[in-house]
Formats: sequence, structure tokens, C-alpha cells
Amino acid sequence: MGDVELTETEVPDFRGMQALNAWLAGHSAGVLLVGPDPDSPDPVMHGIVTAQDPAPGTLVARWDSVTVWVRHDPGGEAGVREPRRPVPPADALSAELPDS
Repeated sequence: MGDVELTETEVPDFRGMQALNAWLAGHSAGVLLVGPDPDSPDPVMHGIVTAQDPAPGTLVARWDSVTVWVRHDPGGEAGVREPRRPVPPADALSAELPDS
């Protein structure tokens, strides 16, 4: 058997990314994203990455794990919304009504 060369890679900044995009970016960079609870039934594929360990810019061995914390926010700010109409200024109605 020959010697195995271990290469290092820089950990990207995954914070603020969609979890699936972070997972794909991690794979491209040569690191594996994992959640903080290895027994969790929820895979790290949905939500927004809020924190990570090790920190962005850290050098790690290629294919080391990076732990990410993901906020699962199904409704959140980007959920389904009803159309909203602008609220007219308080004096707008009196300005439109003719004086009697």
C-alpha cells in the first residue's frame, strides 16, 4: 500500500445559507455537513444555517465534518402571504370627500 496524502481544505462560511445549498457547497469544498445531534431524525437539508463549528476560514482535513445548526422555520418571513393593500394616510378620506 502507498502513502495516503491528506490534504487540507478551508471551511466555507455556511451561515445564512439554505441548508441544502450549504450541504452542496460543503461537498464542493471537500467537507461534510452534519447536525449537532447525530441521532436526529431530521436531516440537515431544510432550513437556514445559523451557526457552524469549526468557524469559517478554519483549515481542516479534507472530508472532515462541519457541524451546522439549522433553524427550521416553515412559516417564517418568507411564508405564504395574502396580498396587502397600502393603508391610506389618516387624513386621506377627508381630503377626498366634498365639503357639505
